[in-house]
Amino acid sequence: MALTWFAVVGLVVAVAAALLTGALARRAGSMEASRSFEQIAVVVAGSVVAPQLTQDLVDGEPTSTAALEDAVAALRTAGPVVGITVRDSRGRVVWSDQEGPAANAAPLRPDQRTALQTGSVAPVPVDPGTSGADVLGASVGVRDSDGDRLLVEVVGRRGDLGTSARIAWTHFAPALLGTLLVLELLQLPLVWQLAHRTRRHREATAALREAAVVATEVERHRIARHLHDDVLPGLHGLTYSLDATRRGSPGSEPSAAVLDRTAESLRGSIRELRAVLHGLSQARMPEAGLAQGLADLAVRLEVTGVSVTLRVRDLEGLPREVAEVLYRCAQETLRNVAAHSGAQHVELSVSIEAPHVTMTVDDDGRGFEETRLTESRATGHVGLRALGDLVADSGGSLTASSSPGLGTRVVVRVPLDNVGVDMRVLR
Repeated sequence: MALTWFAVVGLVVAVAAALLTGALARRAGSMEASRSFEQIAVVVAGSVVAPQLTQDLVDGEPTSTAALEDAVAALRTAGPVVGITVRDSRGRVVWSDQEGPAANAAPLRPDQRTALQTGSVAPVPVDPGTSGADVLGASVGVRDSDGDRLLVEVVGRRGDLGTSARIAWTHFAPALLGTLLVLELLQLPLVWQLAHRTRRHREATAALREAAVVATEVERHRIARHLHDDVLPGLHGLTYSLDATRRGSPGSEPSAAVLDRTAESLRGSIRELRAVLHGLSQARMPEAGLAQGLADLAVRLEVTGVSVTLRVRDLEGLPREVAEVLYRCAQETLRNVAAHSGAQHVELSVSIEAPHVTMTVDDDGRGFEETRLTESRATGHVGLRALGDLVADSGGSLTASSSPGLGTRVVVRVPLDNVGVDMRVLR
């Protein structure tokens, strides 16, 4: 659909550009026709009419009048000139081959007086109501055979001069329109590729959002199960123990051993609750960066009794998107270690070897058979599956290898650029 709209809009723009160019070319042709006619008027007035302007012509002598009429008739046949009128300084018509208003006496305009005095040219305004917009006019100052100043008004057809402009436009308009159409055709594959990428990005974003919702639900159930199966039974056990001690020997004080066991159990429950609360409060990578975020994750894991060795350096220059992906992977991996592995020690390292950054998490826990990992994914356990999708969408890879009794290794490789994952869907 987007490709169709692009093609339609491109075609409309191409046609509009061709029409606009045609209008501008027509306007330019009209202006050029006016300038060209002024040059023609100068040549006609100076070379054809001026030599015929004698005192006999002014007096109306038939031979002189006939000679000028013959010269003007030849101009009307060969070129755009359709009429000529000669006026004196008072606007009186000395000679004219036209009838009607153009041949009547009329005061000269200021620009005509300037042309008369300086021998220059002035355009003659044409009344559209009488002559039409297809008519051009120009007034040129000349001298007769006695040296007196006269004004020659030359009237011509615009169409004869505008034809060349129209012909020129008909030559380059198809080339312009064709160039625009070829440009649009060349852009169509790029637009199709962009639309395809946009659709894939939307699908990936939707999948990530769905995975985030499922992962959130799984995490809620995990926390509830942890509190119900581990923390609450311990607290209930403490209440039973204290009640039994209180009822066993009325009036006697609880023994030191009972108090010690009670205090130790309470401290253990507090540690577990603190770990849960800390995990909830640190769902996002700290603003201080990846190194600080990994250090915080190590502290949270050590609270549960697992020692952690961090081997990270020079992480300050990592792009924020890359750091977010690595932090999310470390967070989920260490959470799995605490919940399922029974490990005593974990080693987490991050190394940068352009154009990738690699994070490795090794634990010495009980491990598992890799076939069980596939089965757990199939039954809906989305921890490593969601991480794998996240890393794949960022252009990287996640591998998990393990054997029963030999611990687990998780390796994450992420490119240093072109990470296009919207991390907001994971928060």
